[in-house]
Amino acid sequence: MRTMVLVFRLITVCSAALGSLALAQGSTQETEKANYELSGTNISGSSKAMAPILTAPAGAGLPMKYQNGLYIYPTLSATYGYNDNLMSDSTNSLRSNFVSFSPQVVGEFVSKGNRYTALASMNSRRYSESSPDNTDESQLIFAGDHYINARARGGWALGVVSGTDSRGSNNRPITAEAARWHSNNIDGRFIYGAPEAPGRVEFDIGDKDKVYDNERATTAAGDLNTASYAGRVFYRVGTKTLALAEFRNSKMDYSSALAAGQSSTERRYYLGLTWEATAATTGIVKLGQLTKDFDVAGRQSFSGSSWDATVQWTPLTYSTVDFSASRSTSEATGFGDYNLVTSTNLTWTHKWNQRLGSTVNLGVMNTEFGGTSRTDSALNYGFGANYELFRWLKIGVDFAATDNSSNSAGKDYKRNTTMLKLDATL
Repeated sequence: MRTMVLVFRLITVCSAALGSLALAQGSTQETEKANYELSGTNISGSSKAMAPILTAPAGAGLPMKYQNGLYIYPTLSATYGYNDNLMSDSTNSLRSNFVSFSPQVVGEFVSKGNRYTALASMNSRRYSESSPDNTDESQLIFAGDHYINARARGGWALGVVSGTDSRGSNNRPITAEAARWHSNNIDGRFIYGAPEAPGRVEFDIGDKDKVYDNERATTAAGDLNTASYAGRVFYRVGTKTLALAEFRNSKMDYSSALAAGQSSTERRYYLGLTWEATAATTGIVKLGQLTKDFDVAGRQSFSGSSWDATVQWTPLTYSTVDFSASRSTSEATGFGDYNLVTSTNLTWTHKWNQRLGSTVNLGVMNTEFGGTSRTDSALNYGFGANYELFRWLKIGVDFAATDNSSNSAGKDYKRNTTMLKLDATL
């Protein structure tokens, strides 16, 4: 155990120096995530008085404690896996085994009711049959939550992200190696209204500046600055139920001449409900309208219905079912004017005994490419199991599959990924 502590102390120092966290590999169609998230600090948006606002949650396992009140939560994951279609193409042209190493450190400090966190993490992945697809991804985020009084609270977050678009994960031409990018992110949130008050208002601001670092002849078209703000109002209609109204605005600015005419403004108008612990369910459901208008003529704008829903059902204390559904636009990545993505996902997590747990997931994603007649439909499914060998060490197996069909020739493909994982904490 003493050896484990020394190893984790070394990881803490190295990760802090690197200043990093890993992002998952690119999906079938790259989706630009908005710089703001749904209101609230849990699934229902109930925004408890002392719940995290924009700070990172405490890490898993036991912390390393210091006399000044600093807590350090180090974790480490190691994976060995096999991907039978690295390029996500119809011929399964490239297959490979891979290994990945993912350390993460969360530092937490609380002072006078305010909470501060630093999150540093990285993911290094190496493919035995394709070194151009090797990735080193990272993220470093500093954040603070401030509880001003019983009614007012707010948070801020500053982050530096280094990520990768795996080859074949979008519609740009295949490059000689995976496309690397970095992003500087700023986020803020202010909340006014006590958790149990009849009403509450929230305001979000954010800015993300994303720049590609290699293969610039192709990837420069993806350099993007996203400035956003959002506001929402909650009104209590029951003991644990609130109605909400929300407005979001995002301005997407492309800096490269390769993306001429692609800058746009996206607006969302939502009405919905959020509830907690009603008949063993917790959730937030929002329906409304979405518009996407381009700065110049010649691009096809969008105006239509949009929704965002997340519901969690807990029939047993050791069994949870999560359901999510959404319809929204995302930025085009080499084909069409934008992507209109409709997705539905279902995940069942079950704890069979004190040591053994499992997860099963099923999802469908439909993508319409604005300004074209192309439509893709992807079926995603997978399952996993993990076993707690010791309090600080878990072993797990995961299988994930994607079956993508398209009305565009050559865009159908299937991909299966199998992984063996070790997760360690203090």
